[in-house]
Amino acid sequence: MKKTIVALAVTILLMSSFPAIVFAVAPDNSVPVSDFSQEQILVKFKPDITLPEVAEIHRQLDGQAKETIPGIGVQVVKVPRGQEMAKAKAYASNPRVAYAEPDSVVRALGDPNDPWFADQWNMVRVQAPQAWGVTTGSSITIAVLDTGVDLDHPDLANKIISNINLSSSTTVDDDYGHGTHVAGVAAAMTNNGIGVAGLGYSSTIMNVKVLGDDGVGYWSWIAQGIIWAADNGAKVINLSLGGSSGSTTVESAINYAWNKGVVIVAAAGNYGNSVPCYPAYYTNCIAVAATNRLDELAGFSDYGDWVDVAAPGVGIISTYLSTSNGGYSFMSGTSMASPHVAGLAALVFTVVTDSNGNGRLNDEVRARIEANCDDIGVNGIGSGLINAYKAVNASTTPPPPTPGGITGRVTDAADATAIAGASVSDGVRSVLTNSNGEYTLASVPQGSYTVTVSASGYNSAFQTVSVLLGQTAVASFALTKSAPPAPKPMWVDSIAFRVIGKNLRVSVKVMSASGGVAGAQVAVQLTSGVQKWAFTGTTDGSGAASFTVSKAPAGSYVASVTRLAATGYTWDTTMGIASAGYVKK
Repeated sequence: MKKTIVALAVTILLMSSFPAIVFAVAPDNSVPVSDFSQEQILVKFKPDITLPEVAEIHRQLDGQAKETIPGIGVQVVKVPRGQEMAKAKAYASNPRVAYAEPDSVVRALGDPNDPWFADQWNMVRVQAPQAWGVTTGSSITIAVLDTGVDLDHPDLANKIISNINLSSSTTVDDDYGHGTHVAGVAAAMTNNGIGVAGLGYSSTIMNVKVLGDDGVGYWSWIAQGIIWAADNGAKVINLSLGGSSGSTTVESAINYAWNKGVVIVAAAGNYGNSVPCYPAYYTNCIAVAATNRLDELAGFSDYGDWVDVAAPGVGIISTYLSTSNGGYSFMSGTSMASPHVAGLAALVFTVVTDSNGNGRLNDEVRARIEANCDDIGVNGIGSGLINAYKAVNASTTPPPPTPGGITGRVTDAADATAIAGASVSDGVRSVLTNSNGEYTLASVPQGSYTVTVSASGYNSAFQTVSVLLGQTAVASFALTKSAPPAPKPMWVDSIAFRVIGKNLRVSVKVMSASGGVAGAQVAVQLTSGVQKWAFTGTTDGSGAASFTVSKAPAGSYVASVTRLAATGYTWDTTMGIASAGYVKK
């Protein structure tokens, strides 16, 4: 199970021989090459239209017929550059037009024309060219949280749509090289005749600098970067960084991004063991191990049951600082494996639908990637080696989210003894504690809950807890005993005498502000000359208690109430009466 530990700093995850004010940089407004032909569209007119009518429509819409496709009568129409989509819509809205559409670009299902692609064994291994035959994606934004991205690199510059520096560096640019290399794997311009191909093909890049120019950063920078990326349109976040201990703050940021529909991908670590690496270990991250050309686990790569997938990470050529090594370099590390998955996620976003109706696509994207990996016979790499073609060409419904739970124990704050039968609720579900004071609320969806507990004789208490998918939050309580309520006043309202045959009955009525007091214990002493009688009794539902003297002789009688007690009441002797007299003839 993925879990949380606290840490202070984080570094990049790289195996290579290469070597505090936050501000935003204005975005580069350049965009990738369009996926449809510039300056022409395809138009099909309805069969009953005349040639003069066709010519008039072209004149009105500033179109020029270049040729007609034989057999189907579709015209190839030249339109002003940059207005292809708008003109297609304008033609289609004319009632004399059967349909109109952009003249879209179709690419061969072979390798792209990037000169370094012959050395990109990694792209071939994950079947990227075949995947691009299904989809080249769209402008899905991949946020690269790293050492920055080279803003002048010819294979990246036109892909960068926004920049922000959250590190202590004085520039948003990359002076280290790591972030530039990662960005190229995920989203370098592809089939543009220069450099390398990026797996994300048409995806765009968000340059979020969270590591300094020495490749080191802090959890606070990274958490801010995750939140900023999620709030500014990123659909994929790549984290080619990590450490052996984690951060609850970063985990909270990851959960925030996931709940906004973002896929978060993280390098599994380069420690060569199964000890968890953070943030990859967290539930809402796709943890990525690294493999080599022989489909073996890289010797430096972390592994374990917390790893989700693997991707190529040894001898990966990608973009590098444009002022060094010709702008391209080979690197190894789980840092290089992770952006393969980020680029693939960008492609998959364009082919999935919201199959479970939760309003997001990131769960479908993750499920597609993990369900369509290649089993390469390596343990500790989760679902296996990613396969881009299978992922974009499959149809996989994500499993329903695994709910979490809330558990804990309720005890007496004074002596730590268990409180059985206490009522615990999260506002939706309720349960009673067992004889050990323990409880569990099961099947709790992910979210924040206020857990309340109440028990007889104790003050109620509450806690706010966060429940993650598949995890159980803990909320224990130590209750303090509640003070007993202040006793209410009661009094003897009347003492009545009644002769019944030869007997004398004495009736005492006990009252309070709310009416007769039931269950009050009454002691009465009755005297007549030298004779005395003592009676005790309990008042009935109306607050009355009666006592009888059998064969009572004639004479004077005095009845005095000597004791009056009831739970929750006190005898107020300043009210009512305490004694009464009677003469029996």
